[in-house]
Amino acid sequence: MTDMPKDFSQSVPVTLDKRAERLVVLGMRGWLAGYETGDIACWEAVWNDYCRELGPTRAKRVVSELAGWIRTLRAETCRSIESYPRPCRYMCRDECLALRLVSGCQKGMKPLASDSACQLIACARIDELVKAAECLAAELAEAGLELEPITDEVMTAFSERPAPAALS
Repeated sequence: MTDMPKDFSQSVPVTLDKRAERLVVLGMRGWLAGYETGDIACWEAVWNDYCRELGPTRAKRVVSELAGWIRTLRAETCRSIESYPRPCRYMCRDECLALRLVSGCQKGMKPLASDSACQLIACARIDELVKAAECLAAELAEAGLELEPITDEVMTAFSERPAPAALS
């Protein structure tokens, strides 16, 4: 379930091999899973990931912003947000859009961030989500976690990637 076809993984350069991207996407997966299942172990796994990478003081600030961002994402979305299982080292389209949203905020690319937010939540109520992503992006940058920008070409490739439900 966690392996992509070789031709696809080689054509898309964005995986979870980079520290900042991995923490954001695994954090998103874990926080969404915690809401979906009601299992606090999902949130504890996220906390442990961030604590291990950043130390408890910095992790507290970043995870707090991550939690706020996911809470806003869930409140503002007009559809179900898809994600791959936690151990998968690849991303689905929604995860890539979420990462592009935060990365756009971190890089000062507000139009890109807003467009990503609009595609991600499938409605026009993006202001709160962008604000929450800006707060997360700032804390990530403060913690030394710089995200790579995600290009239109990469997003096009992600639109061809199988949805998580298709892998079940």
